Amino acid sequence: MSAHYFSRPFSLGAVVLALLGGCSKKAPGACFVTDKGSNSTKTNEEIQFNANCSTDADSYSWSYGDGTSGEGATVKHKYPAAGTYVVKLTAKNSSKEASSSQNLTIVP
Repeated sequence: MSAHYFSRPFSLGAVVLALLGGCSKKAPGACFVTDKGSNSTKTNEEIQFNANCSTDADSYSWSYGDGTSGEGATVKHKYPAAGTYVVKLTAKNSSKEASSSQNLTIVP
């Protein structure tokens, strides 16, 4: 039986990095629902947004379409004026992000 030797020096750290390099997280999936469903909501009525249907995300940022924003998997918001607003969720993990938007109609 013959002995095998490496012809070049190698770094254990390089081997570990090479192995871990293929383990990056998947891109998250951004998904959300409201407690009001697709029904119109009245001004100053509290709406709960829920991003628990999102996948592979560690953090959640919201843009409510009225110049305000929020953080977290579930948030609540009120709209003081009637109109149609574009609500945007951005779901993030350590290396990637994804977003999803929905139109929300607020009636007087």
